[in-house]
Amino acid sequence: MCMVIFAPLFAVLAFATCGGYSGQIMVKVDCLESKIQNNISISFNYPFRLQQAHFSAPLCEGTRKETLFLEGDYASSAQFFVTVSVLAFLYSLLATIVYFFYQNKYREKNRGPVVDFLVTLAFSSLWLVSSIAWAKTLSGVKTATDVHQILLLMSACRAQENSCEVLQEPIWTNLNMSVAFGFLNFFLWAGNIWFAYKETGLHKSIQRYPSRTPSEKRGSFRQYSQTSLDQSGAGFGQRLYNQASFDLSSGGFSLPQTSLGQPMLYRQVGSPTSRGPLIFVNEM
Repeated sequence: MCMVIFAPLFAVLAFATCGGYSGQIMVKVDCLESKIQNNISISFNYPFRLQQAHFSAPLCEGTRKETLFLEGDYASSAQFFVTVSVLAFLYSLLATIVYFFYQNKYREKNRGPVVDFLVTLAFSSLWLVSSIAWAKTLSGVKTATDVHQILLLMSACRAQENSCEVLQEPIWTNLNMSVAFGFLNFFLWAGNIWFAYKETGLHKSIQRYPSRTPSEKRGSFRQYSQTSLDQSGAGFGQRLYNQASFDLSSGGFSLPQTSLGQPMLYRQVGSPTSRGPLIFVNEM
């Protein structure tokens, strides 16, 4: 439920704070010889192609001016970050609609949970890569638009007799927040990986057939071998005990029955104490 609520919200905040940014720098130049005061405005915005941002600065030589450009092209990382944000927002909305209104289709043949799990893995990686890249790019944008660097670009400000003053500097709050929202989105999507994996039901099939360690296999083998030996020993003793039975009252003994025919009787002639010969009679 947290994923459904916060994923679209954090995605919107990420691309809104980055894609809607516009910065401005104001510099006042006082020319000593011509006694002319000039206010210079320098603007830049998303996608931060700074080499296209230009401004006119006085040369303090009459009315002559020079056209200067900022340095650096940071569009690729910024656009990549915003693209991931927009795609994550659209997928979050689609997943929310499917989850609430098409639950049966979502769970049909387990395709919906598996697709959701794979997409969650993909967006977790994309958020991490894009956030790191955008954080590094933002550092480069701040360096390229540093007011001290811009003052060194202007010939009038490099002359010691002229006076240059910075009236306005860029506000980086929104861009700093965009980086923070990027990493928050990564933690949100990465934290949802386990819940998406549980929806697939793959962990149940793994728990159904747990793997045993070699030590457990050896222990079970020893136990099985000992049990087999005990049972075979008991059976052997029982067979020895049942091989023949001696009946003193009748004066004879009998062997165990076999499948060859009727049992054979062994009768002794005379008294039980006599030592005469035995007569074997096979009653077929």
